[in-house]
Amino acid sequence: MENRKTDAILIIINLAIIFFFMFGIGKLFFEFEALEEELYAEQLKSIDLTLENEKLVERLENITAEELLGIPEDWRIVAVTATAYAPLDNKSGICADTNPDVTAVGVKPKPGVIAVNPDLIPYHSKMIIIGDGWIEEGVALDTGGKMRQEVYWIDVYKETHEEAMKFGVQEVIVFFREVN
Repeated sequence: MENRKTDAILIIINLAIIFFFMFGIGKLFFEFEALEEELYAEQLKSIDLTLENEKLVERLENITAEELLGIPEDWRIVAVTATAYAPLDNKSGICADTNPDVTAVGVKPKPGVIAVNPDLIPYHSKMIIIGDGWIEEGVALDTGGKMRQEVYWIDVYKETHEEAMKFGVQEVIVFFREVN
């Protein structure tokens, strides 16, 4: 009888172990399934973000500076090298090709006059020049030897030779609008 009691207790213990084992496995199975679904949802989000990023990159690759900066349609933008010249204080002898009192379009040189290559920036164009820490407005009214040799080059008018030399050589951004 004792054996039967022991066998019954062992059977009950085994059934309890099997029951708890199966319940635990079932719970783990459901947790695993939930984790799989969560992982799948995250993968879909990742794919959506990747597609969205690819679309943004494509848009950025095709955007112009004008669109990026919100420049009105009649303005253009160009990066150029800028130097300065002082035709009325021509100590170097290179600040005027001919008569220093008259620009290429026939006006007297003064602050705001910019020498350009007219093939890039037409004469009489209004200009905004942005340098490193400075902005200057002007009008394309002159040209010079360097501008005729280098399309992407401008000369900014200065009153004195010293001011022109101090200006040096700079990389600048030029916004310009043709005036008809």
